[in-house]
Amino acid sequence: RINLLHALLGAFALALVAPALADGPGSAGPDVAAPPVRAAPLTPAAQQAAPEGRTGVIALADGAFSLNVPAGYRFYSAEEAYAYLQRNNAATPSGSVFGLLAKSGVNVRAPGTWATAVSYDAVGYVQPETASGLADANFEADVRTARASQSRPFEGFAMDAAFDAAAPELMWAERSAAPGSQGSDLRYEQKALGRNGVAALTSVGSADQMPEMQAAAADYKAMLSFAEGQRHADFVAASDQVSAYTVPGLVTGLSAAEVAAAAEAQGEKQQGMGGLSGWFPWIALGVVVLAGLGS
Repeated sequence: RINLLHALLGAFALALVAPALADGPGSAGPDVAAPPVRAAPLTPAAQQAAPEGRTGVIALADGAFSLNVPAGYRFYSAEEAYAYLQRNNAATPSGSVFGLLAKSGVNVRAPGTWATAVSYDAVGYVQPETASGLADANFEADVRTARASQSRPFEGFAMDAAFDAAAPELMWAERSAAPGSQGSDLRYEQKALGRNGVAALTSVGSADQMPEMQAAAADYKAMLSFAEGQRHADFVAASDQVSAYTVPGLVTGLSAAEVAAAAEAQGEKQQGMGGLSGWFPWIALGVVVLAGLGS
């Protein structure tokens, strides 16, 4: 009887424990860990959300010049401009970059969008009469040499450099990659001369976007103005600094001193080779004599 009682108590205990050990209702599945929870991936649209731009009168370079941005365009921050140049593998303009201009309704962060970096280089008063150097026969070769020294690709001019003395303004376009290349292969430059420096509008995009850049250039010219006393015509010869850059130098990116130093170095190299060439016959004769002695 005691054994029967123990057996009944054991069965009762098992009946109480079994539900606790069960996996729950339904058929038991394989013993597989649940997949980890991950955040949903960002869509391309979210990654490339358009930044906020500005319109209206925007003073730049401590008030040296300003842009009056109309409703059809937007002006973005300097940080946005630097990021844009980096994404497009474009060389940063000389001087200080203040922002980025683009047509309203476009996303400057989206691939394939062309936009314009706004900068100012306080190089002093650039003498307009030096623009005659743009017509030199070897000017494009000089630009090619300068770009090589700057580690910048140059495939030639898409639009020859031209200077408008009345503005005064310098414009040109250069190919930074071979025609038909993918991505940003064109750089369209518009430089306005002031009393103490040069304001630059550097458009970066592809060759097929050049007509749009040319059309925008007229709008940019109307937007940009130097402050009273900072215009090119306000130059005072007795006290103002004359720039070390000529008008062609604004294209090459080399000052007159740098051009002279490069020419001097090239001359010394050629002179050195010329002096050595005088010894070539004697060196050749010595080689022949030594060969004869060896035999």
